[in-house]
Amino acid sequence: YDQLSWDIAGNLAGTGPNVISDLKWSNVGFHETRLGFRFIGDDTWYLKGYTSKGWGFTGTNQDSDYNGDNRSLEYSRSLSDSDRSSAEDFSIAIGQQIRIDNRIGITPLVGFSSQRQTFTMTNGNQTICNAGGSPLSCSSGLGPIAGLASTFTTHWRGPWLGLDLRFATAKRWTTYAELEYHYSYYDAEGNWNLRSDLKHPKSFGQTARGQGTHMGIGMSYALPTPNSFFNIGLNQSQYSTQAGLQNFYLANGTVASQRLNGVNWGSSSISVGITSQY
Repeated sequence: YDQLSWDIAGNLAGTGPNVISDLKWSNVGFHETRLGFRFIGDDTWYLKGYTSKGWGFTGTNQDSDYNGDNRSLEYSRSLSDSDRSSAEDFSIAIGQQIRIDNRIGITPLVGFSSQRQTFTMTNGNQTICNAGGSPLSCSSGLGPIAGLASTFTTHWRGPWLGLDLRFATAKRWTTYAELEYHYSYYDAEGNWNLRSDLKHPKSFGQTARGQGTHMGIGMSYALPTPNSFFNIGLNQSQYSTQAGLQNFYLANGTVASQRLNGVNWGSSSISVGITSQY
């Protein structure tokens, strides 16, 4: 399940107010397929990678707008579904395995990864709408939001450093752990399909620098087929950005820029699969 949130200020200085809009996607669930590999050459050199694709089946979004600092004087709030979201991941890494003994191996790794997510907003419902707000107000009224089909696509990419730990716990069982630190270049774009004052399909874009961590733990069972393993694992990733830039692309051809205060993305998953080693 993925959690994503971001907020922007009213201007580039980070004021007017300091948070004018924030969006949160919660419990966005994906069914994922993954193709991965692990190659060990000369008993020391270690190469691994994977590519994956996910299809969303559940999730919600909240979009709030404010007239006051620190998320005060909320004049608009809408809720929507995010069950049509999608995700694509890619990662590759190389390292040199250090054998402590016949049972324990530690591998320092350097790698590159790319993660893309498209979060959707459909079946919207306006739950707060203050027509008397100042300086900004809401004019849509309460209730269902007809025709809502907005999307927000993120891209996190960059190098990472990590460790793979493997410990043979039984005749065919191996316990493993993965620890990774990622330096990320973040960019995103949104299509707010009901905003006639913005361009389409790219209504706005975001850029920022970020960082993240990935942790995984699991067990691997050596199958009777040579070099084949059954794996089950738990995975947790946390990413965040520094302050960045948000550009709105207006329908009249101009660009309005505001401070992107920050983006936070978390992902947790249970994985079950088969790995082949060559």
